[in-house]
Amino acid sequence: MCLDIPLSRIQRIEMEPSPEFRVRIAQNYSSTDIDNYGNWIRSVDSTLNLLGRPKDSCNYRVPSKLRALMPEAYTPQVVSVGPFHRNKPELRGMEEFKWRYMLSFLDGLVETDIGNIHGESSENSPRFLALEKCCRVISELEEEAREFYAEEINLDKHQLMEMLLVDSCFILEYIRRIMNTELIPLEERVPIDLPAGNLMMRLALSQDFLLLENQIPYIILQKLFELVPSSRRICNASGEMSLQEFIYTLFCSFPMLMLNIPVAKPIPDATFSNILDMLYRVSVTAPEKLPNLSNIPLKWGLKSCAAELIKSGIRISLHRSRVSAVDIKFYEGELTLPIFTMNTYSITLLRNLIAMEQTRNIRHVIISYVVLMSSLVRSREDVYFLERAGIILKFQREFEYSENYFQTLSKEANCADFVFRGLCEEVDNYKLPVWRWHRVEGFTTVTWHRWKESIKYLKRDYFKNRWSFITFFAASFIILLTVVQTFYTIRAYYPPYH
Repeated sequence: MCLDIPLSRIQRIEMEPSPEFRVRIAQNYSSTDIDNYGNWIRSVDSTLNLLGRPKDSCNYRVPSKLRALMPEAYTPQVVSVGPFHRNKPELRGMEEFKWRYMLSFLDGLVETDIGNIHGESSENSPRFLALEKCCRVISELEEEAREFYAEEINLDKHQLMEMLLVDSCFILEYIRRIMNTELIPLEERVPIDLPAGNLMMRLALSQDFLLLENQIPYIILQKLFELVPSSRRICNASGEMSLQEFIYTLFCSFPMLMLNIPVAKPIPDATFSNILDMLYRVSVTAPEKLPNLSNIPLKWGLKSCAAELIKSGIRISLHRSRVSAVDIKFYEGELTLPIFTMNTYSITLLRNLIAMEQTRNIRHVIISYVVLMSSLVRSREDVYFLERAGIILKFQREFEYSENYFQTLSKEANCADFVFRGLCEEVDNYKLPVWRWHRVEGFTTVTWHRWKESIKYLKRDYFKNRWSFITFFAASFIILLTVVQTFYTIRAYYPPYH
């Protein structure tokens, strides 16, 4: 006999504790242990109260699986920002420069003449008042700063405030010096001290500022930036620069971030958690047409590589009017992609953006871009066609053979939300008749390139010098004579038909 019991009723029966279990709980605590039991519950509750609820904007460490692949891409090489790497001996050389830059920043907050107050320690001095104002701002944000980091920071109130004050003042003053250097004509520039005056140091520092584990709360930078008087603000064509524009100018020379409309999106500064998050929000835009997950099967990447797409008649070209670092479009048989430079800076930026996506509840746009490119670039032939289209640039010899570049970046990264599924479906389903000119042009282009590569391969491996060619020619001539001799020998036995 089958009983028709609703599923919800069955689940409720299974989840409810049996009466015997309740009896055992009651027997486990006698009346004399009630007080101990209550004290134990209160101790557990107090322990839980020590733990804050993590926010989605918290700054996590890089997952160990990603770090193991390339530790140097996540570790600062010159300067530490924030608490994660502050005690490393190899980074202590920059500490004096950070304090010097903080001194310059504080002097910049004073609107009066400060030429004669260096070395003055009076509490009524303009610099002391500016320092007190900055410390008051950071002190009010202490709790928010502690919540910014996903793990507990073993620093007391004053140590944390000092670290945040020095690091934030250093970043703002460093960017200001860089911008002043760029605005002043070359013949009028005066030498400035390291690190702003050295190109290699500037590149190394810019790379360190991009690291996920080398961040401080963006709101602290914002509050200190607001203290800068108008006379010290940097202006552009539209007026005084916002903090977004101010920081973005330091990184817009990165090829991946060279957008036609930088910082054009009206994103309030308060919504950013750190510098890396700001670059991500400003420079990375998900595709406008998001796929319907219920109708499109799970699919990662393209079925065909770049060479096969060109051979089938699809044009691959550079997206010149892009407003996003991952601005990829497909329209009427033409796939347009943004420029990408293969160098160590792009690796650092991509890896840290991927790490940030892996540790936050946001769309996996960057890892989706890497997965798409890894399906597009599978051989040196694909790299050649993308280089020819101006999409891939290589300036370093270490990336000469880079067909596995994107596959390496996507390794150990989870891509549960592939945002280019709709685009991949359009490309894979696009068909051109054989007689169409783009199909003929693509076929001849790929065939001609493969023929040239075959000739180059023969020259490299079999005709390294002139004697190899002479030997090949002589051997071919002897074989030809042998074939002719054999033909006439056989023909002698079979006279021609009359």
